[in-house]
Amino acid sequence: MSIEVESAVNEVVADRLSLERESSGDGSHFVEDLGVASLDIVTIIEAIEATVEIHVPDDDLTNLEGVGEFRAYVVERD
Repeated sequence: MSIEVESAVNEVVADRLSLERESSGDGSHFVEDLGVASLDIVTIIEAIEATVEIHVPDDDLTNLEGVGEFRAYVVERD
């Protein structure tokens, strides 16, 4: 995993959700654990796309429910 990309994802998630970086660990589920609304997930994705300069197709979003899954997805495509 790219440490820089991984760190960028962690930072954006924590910033957008007003969390400590440690609170959004690999096992955290966006909706169930962090209480994230679908619109918030979209803004997180948009911020990460801009920061890391990748595109996440809408079809892929339905499969990315956890912070760790999303981070791995972004790192894999970087």
